[in-house]
Amino acid sequence: MRLSFILQVAKKEIVSTLRDRRAIVSSLLIPLLILPFVMLGLPLLLGGLFQREQSNVTEIAVTGLEYLPPELKTELEAQNISFSETSNLEALVRDGEYQVALSIPEGFNDKLESGEKVSLTLISKTGNLRSELNASKIGEAVSKFSQAIVTQRLSAAGLSAEILEPIGVETLDASSDAERSSGQLAWLIPFFIAMWTLTGGQVTALDATAGEKERGTLESLLVSPVRRVEVVVGKFLSTLTFGLSASVMAILGYLLGGALLRSIFLKQLDEGAEEVVQILGGSLQTTPLSIILLLLSALLLASLISALLISITMFARTYKEAQSYVAPLSFVMIIPAIGLQFSDFFGTNIIVYLVPILNALVLMDDIVKGQVAFLPLLATWASLIGFSVLFLDFAFRNFRREGVIFRT
Repeated sequence: MRLSFILQVAKKEIVSTLRDRRAIVSSLLIPLLILPFVMLGLPLLLGGLFQREQSNVTEIAVTGLEYLPPELKTELEAQNISFSETSNLEALVRDGEYQVALSIPEGFNDKLESGEKVSLTLISKTGNLRSELNASKIGEAVSKFSQAIVTQRLSAAGLSAEILEPIGVETLDASSDAERSSGQLAWLIPFFIAMWTLTGGQVTALDATAGEKERGTLESLLVSPVRRVEVVVGKFLSTLTFGLSASVMAILGYLLGGALLRSIFLKQLDEGAEEVVQILGGSLQTTPLSIILLLLSALLLASLISALLISITMFARTYKEAQSYVAPLSFVMIIPAIGLQFSDFFGTNIIVYLVPILNALVLMDDIVKGQVAFLPLLATWASLIGFSVLFLDFAFRNFRREGVIFRT
């Protein structure tokens, strides 16, 4: 292979792609903006909603308000809860007129004072975040009131409240700073990097193969003094350039969003909302080493995806046909991403790090969480390189077939 010819082919495809301004915007600028918004803006949004729901007064539907103990009413009002006496509570909550409702049985206060066990009926909508959040406010108030009664009764009997909890449990978080800061949404980072690598690479791959067939320019390229292997490698490099560029922009978006949240937005939230942001992953921590490993992994993943795109799109007769061939690849990314949510169950099984695409996502997840190990890293990189070479070899063998090149 002659490097100068390879670079000329690659340059031709890169220039051709750069002429499409919309493609450049969609594959390079959008990931820079989307990832901070989805990956880091979502925790901030939920944290803000949590803060607002905690501070706003919540009106709840209630029956039997006259039987409510004054102390419990005070606890509920301390949680920013107001009462609206009405009937048919379940229907009102189901229809969304109230987020939560409370039914107080007749004689509740009298039975409580006589030492009987009594129950309140709390009505909310499971799966509705706002409804469950307001229900938790009521639950917290009832729990405090119940604990006060228990303490009072034990004191009257000459006993300490500690008798109810003979064994205490202290929880120690053994996770690293990176694991704690990555949160529950950290799996979205590898997913978005992979998706934008595919999106950025396919713009060039479609035009460099099916697009050239449709325009009739591929024949001109083949009669030039360029070997077919040089054509394949040149088109691969141009596809790799834009696939890697898109993934790098996604990584920059992730770093930018994390820096902005930590330095500006996180400080504006109260303690409760900040905790929500921390749990969801709104305070991601990065180190220079993790960024380097993430970039190298993105490079190898882009190589695999680029080789796969070239191998598939060269079989298409037209640009639209090539698009239909590439469309299922999105599901190839989604399926490993779903499995990524359960990566903790994979353990250290080395087989996971040998499965192409899945291994890259799992490895990136490990890097984000700061728990990458040498053997999985080596296995993943070797697997990605190996499959990239196999797909490139497959593309070259088919590029030599006249039936594939001149399909009309």
